[in-house]
Amino acid sequence: MIDEKEMLVDGERRLGRYTIVLLQQTNSGEWQPALMQLDATVTNYRLLLRPFRKKYTPACLPSHYIKSIQQTVKGKHHCVEMHFITNHFICMMLSTGRLENLYDDLSAMKQPPPRFAFDDKVARKDIERLITYFGREPLPVVAPESTND
Repeated sequence: MIDEKEMLVDGERRLGRYTIVLLQQTNSGEWQPALMQLDATVTNYRLLLRPFRKKYTPACLPSHYIKSIQQTVKGKHHCVEMHFITNHFICMMLSTGRLENLYDDLSAMKQPPPRFAFDDKVARKDIERLITYFGREPLPVVAPESTND
């Protein structure tokens, strides 16, 4: 297992660690939990995801890639939905624990200080790798509705 201390950069600290399951949408439009559990570490700068109990390098999702976070329900499943600036999104359920804690930790992430920058190409590839693995296509970009006053 990769030591958590080796993953953290200067000034970074862990806010929470969770075992999560991503939700997948079936071809018929129903939402169901994926079979694989993920180890999610939320720090003050980023979200790190990797298959639970596996020796994979975690996917690194820096806070500046996150467009929005909200608690929602997909089908019958309560989850945290996270939208990225790449127009992808993931829906996370907790295996154990309180969903509010995960939401609060994700909401507490801040931009890293200017002296440290995550490699944007790697971050974008990590997002695409996660989304591709779990079968989520980018969200269609929807033009804002015009209001006729």
